[in-house]
Amino acid sequence: MGRFTALTFASLLAVGAAQAARAADLLPPPPIEAPPLRGPVIDEPGGFYLRTDVGVGINAASNLRSTYGDGSTEASLGAYEGPVGVGDSALVGIGAGYQFNTWFRADVTGEYRSSANYTAKNYYQYTAPGSNCPTTGTASCGDAYSAQLRSGLFLANGYLDLGTWAGITPYAGGGVGLYSYSVGTITDQSLSQVNGWGVGPSKQGGNFAWALMAGLAFNLAPNLKLDVGYRYVDMGTLSTGTIVCTASCHYETQRFRLASNDLRVGLRWTLDSRGAVYEPGPIRAKY
Repeated sequence: MGRFTALTFASLLAVGAAQAARAADLLPPPPIEAPPLRGPVIDEPGGFYLRTDVGVGINAASNLRSTYGDGSTEASLGAYEGPVGVGDSALVGIGAGYQFNTWFRADVTGEYRSSANYTAKNYYQYTAPGSNCPTTGTASCGDAYSAQLRSGLFLANGYLDLGTWAGITPYAGGGVGLYSYSVGTITDQSLSQVNGWGVGPSKQGGNFAWALMAGLAFNLAPNLKLDVGYRYVDMGTLSTGTIVCTASCHYETQRFRLASNDLRVGLRWTLDSRGAVYEPGPIRAKY
């Protein structure tokens, strides 16, 4: 009797398990969790920005050359070029640009460069009668020149931002554009004659310009950065007006190359920063 009861109980358990398995087959699939609204943060600022900069341009003039309207040459005059220089300029600039992603941005800038003193000297060797040197025989004499240089610089720039550490972003970049200048009235004072002098009209011009730059950007606020940078800019060859003098005159025009080492500090204000971008989280089934 006991054996029959045990067999009957085991049979009932087997039938119940089979029925439960078939019922489980008819249940709906487990629900799928909706993806989380936020995943890991991807720091990817971007958008339009405005900038303003101030600084100093340490100008460097070189390659002084004189041409003469009467057909003379430096060789025929026994002349050679002396030193040439342009004083430093204060810089004030504005610009607008776009931050494409964490590593690349571009902008256009316009800049006023304050008036700077242009100075130069030429020397001549007395070789024949008629020279304006006040001595006879072989003697050296020359002229000193001065003018005011005013200019503006317009560039299209691209930058590589090299990562951010503790709110500081180093960057490097380059630009190309237009350098617009005016060499004011130039005076020519003889170094050997008190009353020997000449004067030339102002001369305006424009040159292709290119620049290389590097610096650091400091996060002041989510949309505001302090930019401290160095820039080398090549501004091409400039020309003075033609000089007319009181005595014998060769109708001289001077040309020289100009570059500058610029130190600048400024602010960049992002107008429509996208801020942080959140990566979608993974989809997981909920059991």
